[in-house]
Amino acid sequence: MVSRKPSMKSVRKQTNRSAFTLIELIFAIVIISIGVLALPTVLFTNAASQEQTLKEEGIMLTTTKIAQILTYPWDQNSSPLSIMSTSQVLTTIANPPDGLERNGISDFRIGHFPGELRRRMTPYSNERNATSIGGANNIGSFNNEEVTIGAAGSDQGYKKEYNITTSVIYVDDNATYSATNVVYNFGTVAVPGATSNIKMVQVSTAEKDAAGAWQPIIVMRSYSANIGEAEFYKRRY
Repeated sequence: MVSRKPSMKSVRKQTNRSAFTLIELIFAIVIISIGVLALPTVLFTNAASQEQTLKEEGIMLTTTKIAQILTYPWDQNSSPLSIMSTSQVLTTIANPPDGLERNGISDFRIGHFPGELRRRMTPYSNERNATSIGGANNIGSFNNEEVTIGAAGSDQGYKKEYNITTSVIYVDDNATYSATNVVYNFGTVAVPGATSNIKMVQVSTAEKDAAGAWQPIIVMRSYSANIGEAEFYKRRY
């Protein structure tokens, strides 16, 4: 049997095929370096995106809470006979500003369109007054409500634990209604115990951080007026 010893040229060619060239090695090092340098940026961007998602979740909860509250009647006396149906315009205990008073002995305010199925005040013969904040089945019922959702181990599907606090107050409705531009000072709170034609609903949302402390996310306010509703859109509760 005759064996042939491989030539040096053949060995050199095989060695060249199985190894990286210097240029290929440099390119590989450069590409790996770029990837390593970009990794912190990618991680930071991902963390910031997750944090923004959590804040948007808290904002969504706050918006949803305000929307829920505003579906309720304006006052517990807004509907006749304690039946939550069509809301009527109530008489405020304090003297109403010019332009918001009853028109004579009718069941309408100045500016209302007299007629069936229109917005109207409570009957002149049996008028009803706005009540202090509180009561049942109305916007004021949510005053001082505090709700915690998304607690650890719950099945509510929230990523964090949130605390939602609601307050409802009367705000001053004094304004010059005959002016071209009617201006309100919503920061002025009505005298405690008194009533007006505007209620402010404020919802504050906080999230629990890693240390277990509540951190505020957002405060939203909405205003609801004592304007009643037309019977075209009657609701019953």
